[in-house]
Amino acid sequence: MKHENMEYWRNPAINDVVLCKADISKFEFQQHVHLDYHIGVVSQGCQQYSHKGISYQLSPGSISTLNPDEVHNGHSVDPLGYQAHIMSIPYEYLVQISQELNHKEIFFSTPLVEDFQLQQAFLQLHQMLTTPQESSLLIETNLMAFITELFLRHGHMTPQKKHTNNGLSQLQVNYIRELFHDDLSQAFQLEDLARSLELSKFQFLRKFKQSVGMTPHAYLKRIRLEYAKKALIKGESTIEIAHNVGFFDQSHFNKAFKSAYLITPAYFQQRVL
Repeated sequence: MKHENMEYWRNPAINDVVLCKADISKFEFQQHVHLDYHIGVVSQGCQQYSHKGISYQLSPGSISTLNPDEVHNGHSVDPLGYQAHIMSIPYEYLVQISQELNHKEIFFSTPLVEDFQLQQAFLQLHQMLTTPQESSLLIETNLMAFITELFLRHGHMTPQKKHTNNGLSQLQVNYIRELFHDDLSQAFQLEDLARSLELSKFQFLRKFKQSVGMTPHAYLKRIRLEYAKKALIKGESTIEIAHNVGFFDQSHFNKAFKSAYLITPAYFQQRVL
C-alpha cells in the first residue's frame, strides 16, 4: 500500500460529485468540516475519527456517513496505515432527491453504519465513477440508486408510500423503447430521456423501472446484446458489432456478452455459423 497519497477525480456524467482515494499512514486529519455530504469506506486497515465527542473506527464492512458542517478528524489505528475511498456529494444534489421523495430534508442519522452489502456496493460504485469508459446512463442510475438506498436504510427519512399506477404510460414506454431501438450506438443521457417525458431524472428512473421491470440502462444494455447476437449470426465482425450497438470497445462488448450468455461473442459466432 502506498502511504500519504491522495488522488481526486470528477466524472463528467456527474461533474459536481468529487471522488477521492487516500492511502494514509502517519498523516492525521485535524478537526475540520465539509460543505458537502461525505461518504467514506476503508478497504484496508482502519481509520479512527472523533465526531461530537465520540470516537468511531472505520474498518472494512463499515461506512462513514457525514453531513455538511459536522466537525470530525481522522487518523490511522494501525502503523501500516489504511486505504480509504471517499465520495463528496453536493448539498444541492441531496436536496433534489429529498424533494423527489417528498421530504423537506434528509440527513445521516449516525456518522458510522455497519452495512457490508452497501459497503461493497459503494466500492463498486466508486470504481465505476473513476472509470471514464462507463456510460453516463449507467453511472447516474447506480449513483441515484445507491444514495437513495443508503438514506432509506440509514438516514433520517422514511420510505415513500407505494402507489398503484405510478409508472410510465404505455405510450411513454413505447416512446423510450423506440429511441433505444432506433439508434443503439447513441450515448443516451438520463437527463435527456427524462426531459423528453417532462419528468425529473429521479422520477423517470423510478417510473421506468416500475413499468418495465429493469432500469433504463439495464434494458438498453440487453437489447444491444440481443441485436449483437443477430449480427453475429450474420457473420459480422465483433469489432464492428461492438461499435454499431454502442459499446465503448470490443473488450466491454466481450465482457457484457459473456456476463449475459456465459460464452464469448466469438464462441457464439463459431457455434451458429
